[in-house]
Amino acid sequence: MSGDDQQLQSPDEASSSKGKGDPKASGAPAKPSRTQTQGVQLLNLGLKSAKVAAMLLVVWLIGYVGLSVTWVLIALVCYVVGNEYSRNRETKRAYAKQAVIDEQKAILARVDELPSWVYFPDVERAEWLNKMIQQMWPYIGDFVKNLLKTSVEAAVNANLPDKLKPFHFEKINLGNIPPRIGGVKVYIEKVKRDEILLDVEITYASDADMTVSVRGLNAGVKDILLHGTVRVVMRPLISQIPLVGGLTVFFLSQPKIDFDLTAAANFLDLPLLSTSLRTIISDQIANFLVLPNKLPIPLVENISLVELQFPLPAGIIRLTIVEATELIKADFGVLSKGKSDPYCKIYAGGQCLTTPVIQNTITPVWNETFEIIIDHKQGQNIGIDVLDQDPGDDDELGSTEIDLDQVASAGSIDSWLQLDNVKSGRLHVKALWLYLSKNKEDIYKAKTCRGTDSHLSTAVLVVTVDSAKDLMAGKRSVSEPSPYVRLELGNREQKTLVKQKTTNPKWEQSFRFFVVDPELQDLLVEVFDTNKNNKKLGTCKVLLRQLLNAEDLTLNRPFSLKEADNECSITLRLALRLLTPEEPKEVIDEGEQPEGEDRQPEEHGTSASKPSEKMSTDETFVVESSKCVAAALETRSDDDTIGRAFDHNDSSGLRYRGPVVPSDGRFGRIQVSIRYSDQRSKIVVVIHKCLKLIPCDDDNLSDPYVRLILLPDKSTKRKTQIQKNTLDPVFDETFDWPLSKADAALRILELMVKNSVGYFSKSRVNMGVVRLNLSEIDDLSNTVTEWYDLQNPDEVLKDS
Repeated sequence: MSGDDQQLQSPDEASSSKGKGDPKASGAPAKPSRTQTQGVQLLNLGLKSAKVAAMLLVVWLIGYVGLSVTWVLIALVCYVVGNEYSRNRETKRAYAKQAVIDEQKAILARVDELPSWVYFPDVERAEWLNKMIQQMWPYIGDFVKNLLKTSVEAAVNANLPDKLKPFHFEKINLGNIPPRIGGVKVYIEKVKRDEILLDVEITYASDADMTVSVRGLNAGVKDILLHGTVRVVMRPLISQIPLVGGLTVFFLSQPKIDFDLTAAANFLDLPLLSTSLRTIISDQIANFLVLPNKLPIPLVENISLVELQFPLPAGIIRLTIVEATELIKADFGVLSKGKSDPYCKIYAGGQCLTTPVIQNTITPVWNETFEIIIDHKQGQNIGIDVLDQDPGDDDELGSTEIDLDQVASAGSIDSWLQLDNVKSGRLHVKALWLYLSKNKEDIYKAKTCRGTDSHLSTAVLVVTVDSAKDLMAGKRSVSEPSPYVRLELGNREQKTLVKQKTTNPKWEQSFRFFVVDPELQDLLVEVFDTNKNNKKLGTCKVLLRQLLNAEDLTLNRPFSLKEADNECSITLRLALRLLTPEEPKEVIDEGEQPEGEDRQPEEHGTSASKPSEKMSTDETFVVESSKCVAAALETRSDDDTIGRAFDHNDSSGLRYRGPVVPSDGRFGRIQVSIRYSDQRSKIVVVIHKCLKLIPCDDDNLSDPYVRLILLPDKSTKRKTQIQKNTLDPVFDETFDWPLSKADAALRILELMVKNSVGYFSKSRVNMGVVRLNLSEIDDLSNTVTEWYDLQNPDEVLKDS
């Protein structure tokens, strides 16, 4: 076996092979053994325990001899200051060491937040906008101050309990530092005809200072720091000034927030309370401005705020967290080798979902499926954190992201994702994109897509609670009610806001529910009065099968309330949408702009690695690893199932799978996906499969795997799992390397298909190789997936 492969062997493979060689002989530094590593961990644990015990002993002695508690506070301050000084000194020393090795990387590592236009060519600078904001900032400050004093202060006093009144702003100063726009990205492709999408990177590192008074007690906040990406949706576009009917503003994901507390709020800045407070504030912002929550701004008359704030979702992603492997051992065991208690957190906009915890393992199997409503697929990712559950703070076992636009374009994915920010770890995920259909006949496709899992949904119900009319607190009551609405579907319930003292409340709030079977389920609507200890003012039940017979599966009308003291009603808008893996015709006709229909396929790669088959423009995309989509595509011909390749491309650069023309290459073929992740600043490579590899063993089979290198840096080696006894292996494994986009374009990706052999075996090792010059790919940000002919490895390696 070659030296390259020996470095890539796992410890188990190395122990079973005598050809590994002595690391001393090869000049490579010997890695510490597992016993040595555990010994170091024991020593560190012992030192920390001894330090804590010494501190407790000192505190006990001070109390024992009767000294003042002031000495304890002085010692605590000295410890904190000394610890901070030591940390700063260690940081400077580490930076100096890194600068000697790689000065450029060290400098960039110290810059926490470079603006997005530095990295991404499709993000434009907005200096003209920053200059305008800076000029307008004093007037914006006066406007905000007047708004807070006149509107917000009165609204807070009206809703506060009497024990906390009065509330007023003591000091409002937005400071002299305005927010800064780091970059602007405009989407005009793959959007609806009457809308424009903008992503705006905002950094607000302010010198603001605000103080409020609650019943005479002052508390304040200053030096607010906020960083995030705001999406601005301009919709609908109209043919009169101002050309845009309204704006919708929201954060795509949770923004980073920090601040300093002043006055009486300072006691909340203690370590444990500070973390809890910032989490609460982040959650409140998420409830207001992070997807799916939005801020609507109408610009012309006759524009519905509900339509701006609560449009129908773009689709549903059915995400399955299957398993993980090679996770790091975060827990320390005295008598055992130590493992982890892993679980996953999934983030999609303001939504956070969690898998169960699997105890004491580094190869957990969850097989947990989540259904997530996606409002915008462009520019949005699903983040997945793998964590180790601990009594205190949970340890991080790695993280990864899934590009929603890529999943929607491909239809489904089934991949092993490399975990970031850890030495090892991979996560197996499956994702299926589902469209929303208003065609009643698609209910059969929705049930077929669900398969045998009766807990999965077949539809989504969007309920908009508009208003109610003629509500009464009671027959003999003269006071007006303070009503809210409770909605219940299945085992989930949601509530509107409380409208104070009104018989004709107007809520204009929207809610979404997953529906398992619209032919059997119903929606329960109840109205309560908070002034009468949540007395029920009325109720109604809506059978969802009524929606199946309605036009466009939508109802918009008043519903009479039963169990009420008088005749009253509530106005609801109900929209049922069925889940289907096929894009509905109405979406194609009315949704996204048609683009690139007559565009000719592009070709990437060198002449040696160019795919041999011709690209067809009439082949249909086939989703792999999805029984649901296979059932939806029963009309495909049998010839289409011979093989699959990404043969033709749309405007995004993604090649779709179509029939494979048998390769003329003697050494077989390999299917690869390549893209650059702008969000993660990484080059991502997916090894899908190989076909018609050469037999290397005596049984006319091979044990192939793929070795990847980003030349010229040979330290970037990766390898897939070994597939036993096959000439048509399927890998579907994902690899990534942290690189800038400019650096990635200078690399050559070498893919070497190898045969796994024992030390004494005389079988052939190198089966085929292909080298892909990444600079010849037009746009690395768009996924490029193609088949490549493998070349003679002896000739390629000889030439190099």
